[in-house]
Amino acid sequence: MKHITLNDSEIGAILFSLSLLPSLKLEKTEEQARINQNCCISAGRKLMLKDSDIEPNEFRVISASLQAVQLINNNALDVDCKTKNECLNYSDIVDKLVYAFDVQFS
Repeated sequence: MKHITLNDSEIGAILFSLSLLPSLKLEKTEEQARINQNCCISAGRKLMLKDSDIEPNEFRVISASLQAVQLINNNALDVDCKTKNECLNYSDIVDKLVYAFDVQFS
């Protein structure tokens, strides 16, 4: 697995996006929703502990959560105004991270 170095602001943006993803209910099945939620929790814990042993499914949900925030910021995914404003706080960092994840992990 390729490695990406994250600063505290980037970790904060990822933790925000991971906390948001399950509430968006984008999954097609309950089973996938459960898997994603568990991966969001485990990836968040690892990021908080600065544990670099991130599993492929955890990378997947990190990337998906960042892309979801980017979609919200670009008005391509509808959410309430409070959530939209929270997402906008991370706009520049999320754009940078989405690009970094695309380059590093594709």
